[in-house]
Amino acid sequence: MNSDRQGPDRTAPVEPECLHRFLLGQLEPDEFGQLQEELLASPENRARYLRAVRLDAALNDEASPIRETHAPMKGGMDRTRAAIAAAVVLLSVLGIWAANRQKTPDSATASIVLEEIATIADSRECRWKAKSPLPVEKRLTAGMLELESGVALIEFDGGAKLALQGPARLELISSKLARLHQGNATVRCEDGVYSFSLQTPTSTVIDLGTEFGVAVESSGVSEVHVLDGEVEVAGTADKEQQNTSFLSVGETMILEKNGENQRVDASTRKWIRDYSTQADREARVAAPRILARDPFPTDLQVEKPFSCGNGWSGAWRLSSNGGKKGEFHFSTLEPLRKLDRHDGLSLMLGWGEARRPLAQPILPTHPQTVYLGLSLHRMDSIQRDKNGKLSEAAIFFRSSKDPSTMLGVALSGLNRWVVREPGGWERSDQPTVGSGPFYMVAKFEFNPRLGNKVSIAGFDLNQPIPSDEPDVWDLVSQRQLARISVPLDVVALQARQTPFKFGEVTLGNSWKSVVVPSSVSH
Repeated sequence: MNSDRQGPDRTAPVEPECLHRFLLGQLEPDEFGQLQEELLASPENRARYLRAVRLDAALNDEASPIRETHAPMKGGMDRTRAAIAAAVVLLSVLGIWAANRQKTPDSATASIVLEEIATIADSRECRWKAKSPLPVEKRLTAGMLELESGVALIEFDGGAKLALQGPARLELISSKLARLHQGNATVRCEDGVYSFSLQTPTSTVIDLGTEFGVAVESSGVSEVHVLDGEVEVAGTADKEQQNTSFLSVGETMILEKNGENQRVDASTRKWIRDYSTQADREARVAAPRILARDPFPTDLQVEKPFSCGNGWSGAWRLSSNGGKKGEFHFSTLEPLRKLDRHDGLSLMLGWGEARRPLAQPILPTHPQTVYLGLSLHRMDSIQRDKNGKLSEAAIFFRSSKDPSTMLGVALSGLNRWVVREPGGWERSDQPTVGSGPFYMVAKFEFNPRLGNKVSIAGFDLNQPIPSDEPDVWDLVSQRQLARISVPLDVVALQARQTPFKFGEVTLGNSWKSVVVPSSVSH
C-alpha cells in the first residue's frame, strides 16, 4: 500500500541544518511539526533523515566506552540513544514522539532500556556467558549478549533476523540497530523489512533489503560480505572523513582500524545462512495436511444448507440481510479450474458475504503458517456500479467472537491482489495475469511477536500450477500486519458490485496440501 502523502509537486529536501538541530534536541515544537510533515510527504526525506541519524549514532558511539547497561545520564539521554530512539519513533509512528516529549529524561531513558526489542528464536548448541540462561523464546532488551559457542538466531521486532556464531559479542541497541563488537553474524531482512543497521568498531552496515555477513576480529578489523541484494557501508573509524560505499551481491570489503578500507575478490569465511527455527524445521518434514476443504459436489440437486466438505462445523450461511441483493446459490463450475479436473459446482455470490465456520479454529497467538487455495471468477470483468466502481472479491479469516477482527486477501477491480486487515490494505504493484478465471494460493504466516505476513500467487487457466512453493510471489505484504489475539474460526467469501463464482476452497499446512489435495490424507 502506498501511504506517502505526496502530490504532483514533490516536497523540497529537508534542510541539513534542521536535521542537525533535531539531533541536538534544539527544535522548537513548530519546527518539529514542520519536520514531521516533510518526512510524511517524501520518502527521499525519510531516507535522508534515517541516514543522518545512523551516521550520527555511529560516530558518537565510537567515542563511548562499551556498556553492559545504559544507566540514565544526568540532564538527559546521551545524544546517540536519543537519535536512535527518535529514528525508531518517527519512522514507525510519526507523532507519538511529540506527545511524549515532555517526559523527564530519566523516565524516557528507562523506557528505552526496559523495552523488549528482540527474541531468541532458535538456539543451536549455544553456551552463553550469562548469569541466567537464554532459552528459545526469551525476550531481549537493550544490552550486551556474549555467546561463547554455538549459533543463536535472534529475531528483531523490526523484522530482521540475525544469526550469531560464537564466540561473539553483540550489543542490542534498538529493534532496528545492533552493534557487533566481536565475532561473526549474518543478517537477513525479509521482503518488506528495511532500515536495519549493524555497527562494528570501524563501520555501520545499512541494509537495503538484503542478506549480508559481518565479521569482527579481536584486533578491531571488520569484514562485510553481501550474500544477497545490496548494502551501504559507512566507515566510522576516521572521525574527520566519512567514507560511504555500496556493495552488491558477492562483493566483500575489509575495514581497518585506521579508517582505510579495501575491496577484495571474495570472502573465505563460512557464513551461517540458516534462519530457521525448530518449528520451521519440523514443518518442513511434516506430512502435508488438509485443515478444511470444500471441493463442492458434482450433484446439481444437492439441497441447501450446503454441507459438503470436511474440516467445517456448519454450512455456508449468508451474513447480510434481506432480498435478492444478498442471495447466493450454487451453479455449474465452468469455466473455473478444479485441481482434480472434475466437474462440479461453484458458489455464486452476487453481493454480500457468505460465511462458514471451521471445526478447528486458527490460533494466531501460536506461530504457524496456513495455506489457502481458492478458485474464483469475475463474471463480468468490466461492469461497474452507479459510482463507477468495478467488482471485487475477497476471502477472509474472521472471528465469531470479534467480527471486526479479520485477515484476508482480495482480487481488486483492477485485477490487483490485495491484502486486507482492520489496519488497512496493501495491493500488488502489478495487475495479475489475465482477467478470466483464477486459481490463487495465499500463505498466512502468523507471528504473535512480530505481526502477521501474507503472500499471494495467482494462476489463470492457461498457467500450470507448480507442485512446489514458488520463490517469488505476486504479492508479499511489506508492512507489519496487526497482531491478532482471538481465534479465527470463520471463513468468509465476499463479492461486491458484480457476481463472482467461488469454487474448491482448501486450507492446509503446506503448498502441496492445497495444490495437490488428492495426495494428502485428511
